[in-house]
Amino acid sequence: MKRVPSTSLALAAGLFSVLLVGAEAQAQSCPALSTLASSCRNNDCDAELGENAQNCPEDCADPGSQLMAYYAQGMTCAPAPIYEPLSIAELQDDIRAVVSSGLKVKPAGTSHSATSIICGDNDAAVVRSNHLTHIGPVEAFESYSHTVNVEAGVEINDLQEHLAAQGFSHGFGATGFGGISVGGAIATGAHGSSLQSSATISSAVVALDVVGPDGQLTTYSEGTTGVSDPNLWSALKTNLGLLGYVARARLKLEPQFNVAMEVRYVDETTFVANGGVAAAVAGCDYVFLTWFPGQDEVQLLCGARTDNPVDSPYAQNQLFTPNLSGLETTFAVPGLQAGMCNKGLQCTVEGTRLSLYRDQPPLVVTQGPEPLSPVVSRHTVLTGPSHRMITLQPEKFLDNQPSFSQLEYEGALPFSQIQAAVQYLDSIYNRDDICQPLIGTIMRFDTADDGLLISSNHARNGIAHGEPMVHLEFVEYWGYGLDEAGLEAHVNTPYREIITHLVDNYDYWPHWGKNDEWVFELPSLQARNAPEVGNFNQAIAQLDPYGVFSNSFTRNAGFASPQEGGDFAQAYYGPCAALDSDADGISDCADKAPNQFSGMYARIDDLGFGDGFFADGSCGVADDWNEMKGNFGAEQEQNMRAGWDYESENHTYTAGTFNWSPAWSGNAGNWNRSWEVMFSAEFVAPATGRYCFGTDNGSPGTSIITGRNSCSSVWINKAQVAEVGYNASPRRPSGCVDMVAGQSYRYDLYNRHHNANVSNSFVSHPTWCFGGSGDCVPQQALDQNDFIAKPDTGNF
Repeated sequence: MKRVPSTSLALAAGLFSVLLVGAEAQAQSCPALSTLASSCRNNDCDAELGENAQNCPEDCADPGSQLMAYYAQGMTCAPAPIYEPLSIAELQDDIRAVVSSGLKVKPAGTSHSATSIICGDNDAAVVRSNHLTHIGPVEAFESYSHTVNVEAGVEINDLQEHLAAQGFSHGFGATGFGGISVGGAIATGAHGSSLQSSATISSAVVALDVVGPDGQLTTYSEGTTGVSDPNLWSALKTNLGLLGYVARARLKLEPQFNVAMEVRYVDETTFVANGGVAAAVAGCDYVFLTWFPGQDEVQLLCGARTDNPVDSPYAQNQLFTPNLSGLETTFAVPGLQAGMCNKGLQCTVEGTRLSLYRDQPPLVVTQGPEPLSPVVSRHTVLTGPSHRMITLQPEKFLDNQPSFSQLEYEGALPFSQIQAAVQYLDSIYNRDDICQPLIGTIMRFDTADDGLLISSNHARNGIAHGEPMVHLEFVEYWGYGLDEAGLEAHVNTPYREIITHLVDNYDYWPHWGKNDEWVFELPSLQARNAPEVGNFNQAIAQLDPYGVFSNSFTRNAGFASPQEGGDFAQAYYGPCAALDSDADGISDCADKAPNQFSGMYARIDDLGFGDGFFADGSCGVADDWNEMKGNFGAEQEQNMRAGWDYESENHTYTAGTFNWSPAWSGNAGNWNRSWEVMFSAEFVAPATGRYCFGTDNGSPGTSIITGRNSCSSVWINKAQVAEVGYNASPRRPSGCVDMVAGQSYRYDLYNRHHNANVSNSFVSHPTWCFGGSGDCVPQQALDQNDFIAKPDTGNF
């Protein structure tokens, strides 16, 4: 039943103010006028606009200590230590350091998943794969002529482009959005779309290199583990991060091919009628189908393998990136926010979305190969290279589209059940006048695989190997400022009812990387999936019996480690875990310098009452390294395990709100004292390349007000690379230097705090990153084990 005629987003913006009053009246729990819809995601935490780490984590959460989902409104994790190893050898070292110190491990990639599956327990450290990006050569392996071994942090689009340049592909198993890491895609059973073969990336895995809780690297493969222990092998291929840290994955390949893509439209009546779905996708190898229920129409991309040449080497699919005007871009997110609270506006935006697809066909030829190359022409029929026709380049998506969060419900069911499911959905959509303004109801296709254990397309009771499958997905805008009641009423409705019905009445297996958490805890789902979960738990008992890699999400979903809660540090590292020769809090078996105190050497200069009351927080007292060091006369000093990263409103630096470790003792500043602190350490570069260092003291400018009457700076080998605060000249939040692997460098962090600090708080957030051959944006927190505390001795 068509509900609203299509219109332009500009007109929708005009309707915006008219419909807001009705929206607010519809439900007070729905914040249609939330300023966050306009202010959030501008990379500035606007406290004066009400932004904070809870309601706008995109701007306000600390990326150096908090893991955020790609859709950050959906999940932002509690602060935790974050490691970013530069190599697999360093990954092993980091896991040894974490586990031997009694912490659990949470593997992390691009965190495209939407639930707390991305978060570790309270006693866990996060280990990211973002620097593990090496792609090996195409080579034979076991029974396969062409395979490639890739590190876990490689993103799908980068792999696609790399393989295509060598004449290879991993087929229709590539995800539609290319900015997902290979390790994360395998862990959750991510997929593309195909009516002819498995479209789940896990089906392409022929070997995995996994780092266990003991830090050892073990290779599992189809020809070894798959023969000796097929249950373990099938579990590893969709592992949820529970069976160790997947460092590398070897994928089977096929020759690169071309795809002839066609845009099709089908009216809803035909689509819903018996046989409608099968008729719509007939003759397609690849399908991306979007059903817009408020417009009574279905759009799909139908792709077929072809031996015909490409129409252009720059042909590509830009389905998700319609060309929006400046006005449309400005009003897109506020319009979606209002539409969340008003069905009329929601349906108007849905109609606009479909009109844009008709007016701007998504199959395009660009001017060149670059992701942001201008569009030269648009087509409804186009032949292009497979990787460009089925995988969206993330740079294009992020550059061209307004950014916001969304809630995605998805699961797979047999093709034989999809028509009945569509007829059920149609009845709910018509009953509740449902419109879906983002992308409609999505269908992609797959085949069941008996070599997988818990992926949504795995062959299971009643579903034979090779049986056609459908991935059915519902995508809703996740608005700002919602309380639990508002989330339930305006995002979850009617999808809680729909998903529960699909689970109870169809063989619907939810996608591990999507959905809301309640889906995986449905009693009927857990009862039906108990055999697979039981088999997976056998694999956990083999590879992670102490639950080093477990978290609350997986435990709530039924996955269990037999010795969860046991002393895994002692079990894996023995007496070594209890030895700490240099008393720095890091066990000898994990300490990079077991006989030297890891951390920083800290000096605090307490300026006293008179000096403190009138002290100047200006950076002008530290114009060069000698002047800065000269500020510290009768200083207090000690080795520090932690404390260089802090945020406190207490001006007494011995207060517990500062995380000095060990705590400062003796005489201390009080509310009317100014003080300054200098941290010094030796940094040994783990790899050759470009390193960037940053600092943040909460000051947005350089005046006495915007500079917070304070100063913070970073020095490498006594040369300043970053400085922020009052009279910073120039203001440089970060700076970069070249370093050589194995060489030592002096690192100094300087912070000066005046008691009349305008923001009434003392802040220090030093960061770093490794950019390889180029600069990077420092967001990684400093790790104690990367530094050796040193005063001014010898050549240091």
